[in-house]
Amino acid sequence: MKALVGQFAPDSRWYRARLVELEGQPSWTLAQMRAMWDRSFQGDTAAMVRQLLHRHWSVLANTHWPEQAKAERRPEWTYVCGVGRGYSDRVCSPAAVGLMGADQPFDDEGWAYLWEHGLGALHVYAARGGRWHHLATLPADVWAELTTQLVIDVEARFCWLEREEAAA
Repeated sequence: MKALVGQFAPDSRWYRARLVELEGQPSWTLAQMRAMWDRSFQGDTAAMVRQLLHRHWSVLANTHWPEQAKAERRPEWTYVCGVGRGYSDRVCSPAAVGLMGADQPFDDEGWAYLWEHGLGALHVYAARGGRWHHLATLPADVWAELTTQLVIDVEARFCWLEREEAAA
C-alpha cells in the first residue's frame, strides 16, 4: 500500500507531502516513523518532517543500510540511514500539494500521515470509496508513547470502513 507523509499548512487542510510507495499501512509506517523519531531524530519532530519532505520514498525503514546493499543499488535510489530508501534528486518530482477532504486519493487503499503545522499532532487518514477518511489524531504525548495496540486500533478502523461500504 502507498502512503503520503507530510505536513499541513498553518491553520488549514492544505498539505504538502511525499509519496511512500511500499508498506504504507500503519503496522509498518507508523512503527518505522516512531522508531526514526526516537532513534534518528532524538524526538525532534520538525527535523524528521523536514527529512521526510525532502524526497519521495520507496520505503521508510529505520535501519542502517549495509554497504553491500548501497553498493548494489539502482541509480535512482538513495539510501538514507535511519529513514529509508528514497529516490535520488535526479528522479524525484516535487512534493504533492493537496486539500485534505476535497481531493481524490491517489490510491483507493492508500494512507496519509500528516503532521499539524505546529507539529502538535499527527493525523492519520485512509482512502476508501474514492475519498479520504480521518481515522486518528495522535497528539504529541500519545505519539511519544505509541504502542503496538494503538497501531492495531488504527488499522482496525480501516477494516470498519470496509464493512460499512459492504453493508451500504
